Amino acid sequence: MKDMYQFVLNMWVFGKVTEQQVRSYAQKGFITQQEADQILATPQEVK
Repeated sequence: MKDMYQFVLNMWVFGKVTEQQVRSYAQKGFITQQEADQILATPQEVK
């Protein structure tokens, strides 16, 4: 599932998904909770 982590991370960095969406991906098992936490700790691009 490393590909899904990278995909969600990229979407997060570019502001295409919300924190709630990232958390829902972890709840659904697409990524782990640890991966979700890492993604949410990553700074987003400023527009």
